[in-house]
Amino acid sequence: MTGVPAAAIREIAHTFARAPRAMICWTLGITEHHTALDNVLALINLALLTGHVGRWGSGINPLRGQNNVQGGGDMGALPDRLPGFQHVENDVVRAKFDEAWGQAVPPRRGWHLSEMFEAMERRDLRALYVIGENPVQSEADQHRATHLLESLDCLVVQDLFLTGTAKIADVVLPAAAAAFEAEGTVTSSERRVQRVRRTMAPQGESRDDLSIIFELARRMGHEWGAADAERVWNELRTLSPMHAGMSYRRLEDLDGLQWPCYDEQHPGEWFLHSRLWERPIGGPRAPF
Repeated sequence: MTGVPAAAIREIAHTFARAPRAMICWTLGITEHHTALDNVLALINLALLTGHVGRWGSGINPLRGQNNVQGGGDMGALPDRLPGFQHVENDVVRAKFDEAWGQAVPPRRGWHLSEMFEAMERRDLRALYVIGENPVQSEADQHRATHLLESLDCLVVQDLFLTGTAKIADVVLPAAAAAFEAEGTVTSSERRVQRVRRTMAPQGESRDDLSIIFELARRMGHEWGAADAERVWNELRTLSPMHAGMSYRRLEDLDGLQWPCYDEQHPGEWFLHSRLWERPIGGPRAPF
């Protein structure tokens, strides 16, 4: 089926299982395949079966396609998660966000990207706000994507460039480059959170993402105060336990920290799941 000799597959399987340390790294060929979920689960199960988790120099590592993809997921840019990977359908978790934000968070998961396009076809999704993405050119079926985006009642695009998606938008909000023209943080695939510092002012009429969103909120009747990145980060720390110990001062003094970092004395976790090798095991047992 694959063209790889069965003996070679058997040899590499035995070598991987017997190795004192072993890591599986994969890129977008695994995750953008039509059986992506099964592919990833198979790799995770292989690491679990051979014990290559929770140990130094071992584990699984999905290599991201873009900068700060990990940070986006950490901040809740997933259809079923709030910041810190807390599930949106958990009533207890959601209650603290309701209180902090002064609004009731919808108690159900949202749509992922494919479901959003399906919702456009049903006309259940009529308006879209796109930040830093270009689905007109990144979707596999570009003709379908363009047709559905053009059929929306309102399309807003916030980006550095006039992308293919921006060209068909009703409103384009010119953004600044986060790496040079904004304050904030960036998170690597190893869960290391580091500071990002502004080195130059946004050019022309562009603004950093935070300023745009704060101004949009103000024009819609919500006064959020100054668009200060550290103030927003500190709010996150009160809501996401795994970020609680990551003050800007510590991130700067220590050249970054890896989550989870539960308080300002915690050093951050070098690698995940080490508790699986503790005796007795701390926390719930792994389901295998």
